[in-house]
Formats: sequence, structure tokens, C-alpha cells
Amino acid sequence: MSFVDVLIIGGGPSGLSAALTLVRQNHTVILFDVDEGRAGASKCLHGQTGWDHRTPAEYIKFARNELKPYKCFAVNDVEATSLTQIGGGFQVIDKTGADYKGKKVILANGVISVFPEIPGYVDSWGKGIFHNLFAQAYQEDPSQVHAGVLAIDWIAMPQFTFHLSHMSSQLAHSITIYTHGNEELAKTIAPTLENKPWKVDTRKIAKLAPKSPEGTAVDITFEDGSVATEAFIAHSPMSVVRGPFAEQLGLKLSQTGGEYETSGPFNATNVKGVYAAGDTMTMFKVWPNAVAIK
Repeated sequence: MSFVDVLIIGGGPSGLSAALTLVRQNHTVILFDVDEGRAGASKCLHGQTGWDHRTPAEYIKFARNELKPYKCFAVNDVEATSLTQIGGGFQVIDKTGADYKGKKVILANGVISVFPEIPGYVDSWGKGIFHNLFAQAYQEDPSQVHAGVLAIDWIAMPQFTFHLSHMSSQLAHSITIYTHGNEELAKTIAPTLENKPWKVDTRKIAKLAPKSPEGTAVDITFEDGSVATEAFIAHSPMSVVRGPFAEQLGLKLSQTGGEYETSGPFNATNVKGVYAAGDTMTMFKVWPNAVAIK
């Protein structure tokens, strides 16, 4: 098989946006996708101009249809399992064993969330636990809302606890910061709570559960048996880049493993000819950024 200009691994918002930009310059593109994006837990997109209150699946279908008229574009709905350097560029082998060659590669295959080991967290994720507050956690009347911030994992770093609490306070009249037994964090952030409608709860959480299938409210059951209910909970889980490509090519990752290290205006990785897009190269993993950062 002859070389195409660009192989794109990942057909979410960043991969599709990159593909459209490339075909408009008559570059030949093959895009690999298996529809495993994290947005599936969300009922609707918000904060994406022209697509507010519409589903992620609708967006992907629409964006794919935009690419159909371009003869220089092809899509392969099979998982890319191997990425290696060869003379003249790169080779991708998919799950069926078929191989494809390209002069350059864009890694837009997203990340995998590493959820906290709190029972019920996964069931509440995207329904009442949100990392993208300006989208999913919007409240029409914040004066009637009480919300929670789950200060665990990297959100237990005081600067991020404060940041997420500040964002939440735009959507709720009062905030409870749940440290899940972290007394040291509670002491560290205590000075920042002065003159703010924020408080800290250090009790350990036994489980989380959506209060109802329709709303965003989450019930928090503590180890002592008591229960609190929040209109929503703010938390961003850890993540790792999806796929084996960092190891296969020797790509450098961020300290957390959630992004490729990139440089320059085109998000080049440390391997010449390989670029990262969307969630794979930024800690701010939200849909509008994924469309723009390519």
C-alpha cells in the first residue's frame, strides 16, 4: 500500500476536526476509530457553539458526514493496535492485521479515565459528577443550589481544590468540600474558606449514588451511615493516554501520564512526524478544546 499524507488515530472531535482541516488542503488522510470516547456518559453537549443541548453521538455523525464528499479521506472503523516508524514515515496495523502507511501521524485517540475506588462513582460519573462544570453542571438559579467538590486524587492538591470550588461557586450558593478522610488537606485549605460560603467535610465516603435517573443530584453515604445530598459534585478523575503508542514509539508523557509532551504551535511530540491533538495533549479535557486544539 502506498503512503498517505496523514494517519489519524482517533475519530472524536479532535480527530475529525484535524481531518477536515487536512482534506481542505487536499491531503490524503486515513482515520481510525472505534467509538470509545469519554463523552458517551453525557446526555448532551454544552458549551460547544452550534451544538448546545445536542448529543455527542449526533455531533460525531454530523462531522463524519461532512468528510464523506472528500475523495482524499477514508475511515477505518477498526482498532489501530500497532504504530511503528518505517522508512518514509509510519506504519499502522489494525486489529485485523491490515497495515497502512503514512508520512505523518496525529494521535487523537483520547484518554482513559482512572476512576476513584469509591462505590457508585462510576454510576454517577457524567450524570451528577462532572469535571466540565460550565457545560454539564449549569444551574438556572444558583441561589437555590448546594453543591459538593470531591477533593481526592489530584484534586486534593490545594490549588486545584480551590480552583474547582471557585468554579462551583458560580453555580451554587454554597459549597462543601469533601476530603474523604484527608485531615491534612482540610487544615491546609482552611484559610481560603474565610468569608466564603464554603465548608469542609472530612468524613470518609462509603458510596455515591445518583438520586434519580433524570436529575444531577447525588447522594453521598458516609462510613458512619449518614447521608448528604448535593445538586452536583465537581471532580475530575485521573486519566492515562489511550493505546500502546507511547511505548511503541518512545513518546514522552506528562508526569501524570494523561498527556503526551508536545511543543510548538502544532503540538509536535518528541518523535518527528507525530503530533497530538485534543485530550491527548492538554489537562483541560473538554469538547470545545478538543475541536480547537489540533
